Amino acid sequence: MRSHVLTLIILALLVTATAATNAVAGPVLQVHLPRAVQVEGDVLTLGAVAVVRSGSEALAGAASAIPMGRAPLAKEEIVLDRLTILGRLQASGISGSEVLVSGAEKVVVSRREITWPADDLVKAAEACLAKDRPSPAGSAWRVVRPPQDIIAPAGREAHLEAKLVPQDVTGEAKVEVAVTVDGRREAAQPVLFRLSYVQREAVAAVDISAGGLITSENVTIRTLLADAPPPADWAPPFGLVAAQPIRQGAVIRPTQAQPVAAGVAVRRGETVVMRLRGPGFLLTGLGQALEDGRPGGFIKVRNVDSSRVITAKVAADGSVEPVFDGVK
Repeated sequence: MRSHVLTLIILALLVTATAATNAVAGPVLQVHLPRAVQVEGDVLTLGAVAVVRSGSEALAGAASAIPMGRAPLAKEEIVLDRLTILGRLQASGISGSEVLVSGAEKVVVSRREITWPADDLVKAAEACLAKDRPSPAGSAWRVVRPPQDIIAPAGREAHLEAKLVPQDVTGEAKVEVAVTVDGRREAAQPVLFRLSYVQREAVAAVDISAGGLITSENVTIRTLLADAPPPADWAPPFGLVAAQPIRQGAVIRPTQAQPVAAGVAVRRGETVVMRLRGPGFLLTGLGQALEDGRPGGFIKVRNVDSSRVITAKVAADGSVEPVFDGVK
């Protein structure tokens, strides 16, 4: 009986010793791989792509610093599998038998990036122009070649820098907008502007028939940017009449509007007052209009007293002023 108990005690001691031996000889470094990870910087390390643990802080730190190659470029993915990682550890003096790899079979590594929208680049370029090359009065800079989005690596400090690029073309401006990350210039996009002038144009709000009066009720005035300066004498066509039918929504051109024709001030056969003015005197008389006359026009008039036919200029009030060229 005592022999049997002694045998069991010896077997138990052997099992415990074997387990202890296996524990000492087991893995001393644990590497857990995620499915995907985003990194910063130019060089990959094991600690950047995996979770590294060990009972020895020194070993964990040394293993975490082992290089895994270059970091991915913009929009690039690099795949690291377990075999590659074990090979890098082996090359650094850490045997595969000392490493326990868990998690995914491979890790997809991409660059941690920030996208700078084109709208932000345009705003930065516009601010640069407003400071370094403001537009003349009555004009504005208009974007004619917008930039593309900039994809740059993430960092602790990132901002946009805009600078004016010298241009030989009159009326154009070029601004280069760059992304700077942690003091390093990463990428840039050009923004091209053209000087545009503020113009106004009259647009028919409704159909206007030929001869119709143009007013603020049937025409709207809109503002737009154009490549050429506006005519110095431009004015809304209010008070003019349509020289031809104008469709709703059409821009009214100068040839499509004309002044209202002046009405007849004097009718043929009417008695008119003749006024002759001079320095310090005014003579009046009566005459008979021999033809119709509009203000500013010339007609034949017969003097009632002398029966002479003279040429006279018609005034807006219907009176006439004799002229002495062509007296009969």
